[in-house]
Amino acid sequence: MKLILDSLDKPKTQKQILDETKLSPRTFRFAVSRLRNLGLVEESVFWKDARIKICRRGDKI
Repeated sequence: MKLILDSLDKPKTQKQILDETKLSPRTFRFAVSRLRNLGLVEESVFWKDARIKICRRGDKI
């Protein structure tokens, strides 16, 4: 989870974070869901393509 938070210096797509951190997709999804529940990460839908999600740091950091 710390690896994901460290990579979120600016909003990024899930694919960009996966490429940067070299995590498996399953590990990434698990970590992001836990971070989202804690309020440390926010996800939003990319308005040009609804299949892509944008991750950014949450308000509790």
